[in-house]
Amino acid sequence: MCYGSGPLISPETFRRVIQPAYTQVCGLCREHGVDTIWVDTDGKLDQLIPPFLEAGVNCMYPFEVGTWGADPIEYRRRFGRRLLMAGGFDKRLLARGPEAIEPEIERLKPLVDEGGYLPFCDHYVPPDVSLESFLFYIGKAREIWCEGRNLQPAELTL
Repeated sequence: MCYGSGPLISPETFRRVIQPAYTQVCGLCREHGVDTIWVDTDGKLDQLIPPFLEAGVNCMYPFEVGTWGADPIEYRRRFGRRLLMAGGFDKRLLARGPEAIEPEIERLKPLVDEGGYLPFCDHYVPPDVSLESFLFYIGKAREIWCEGRNLQPAELTL
């Protein structure tokens, strides 16, 4: 739906051409008890969040940080809890090691604690990320994001 510079169509065209179908599908989903409706958007989606929310789509996936610097904390501030997000961990930090990874995990913790946000890297882990850095990320994310929760995450084995 979007790429690095923004949406592939204007918000006006989205509202006129695409939104009516999303509104109908989302309405049907809600009638049957579905309260979270995801859409794969990719890219810089700022301009399309309002028409998606108006149509009933409330979760954007994967939330990409990208070169445009999208920030899930800023999006939550702008759109509130009605916007659910999946993704949003800057995968480029993984190659820089623990000194870059841990502060970002800590920074996103309040959003994780608030709910309505599933943090992870979009699409893939870049090839320049060492196994050690990736394992640090997984371990530190479990430690910080799962703290105080009665979760039993699967063990990561090699």
